[in-house]
Amino acid sequence: MNRKSDFKILGYTVGQVPNLPLILVLAAVIVERSTESGSLTNRVSDSIFLMALTIWSYLETFQGVNLLRRAMGVAGFFIVGARLIGEL
Repeated sequence: MNRKSDFKILGYTVGQVPNLPLILVLAAVIVERSTESGSLTNRVSDSIFLMALTIWSYLETFQGVNLLRRAMGVAGFFIVGARLIGEL
């Protein structure tokens, strides 16, 4: 990622252009919220949401540019875990 597109305050990165997994997460949320619960489209978008959020969480946890981004990655893993436990 081009670090020149980062939004920084006092040299600390607080914002970045979204990467592909995060864009997929956002698109899946929009599709999931706009389709009927239980439909094929809804279930596929839920699967895409979980896979993309898992990938994004991994990238942020292990390659995040600062502690805030790494903490957000760990939080993403908790969201994925909670969603999967809720499916049991």
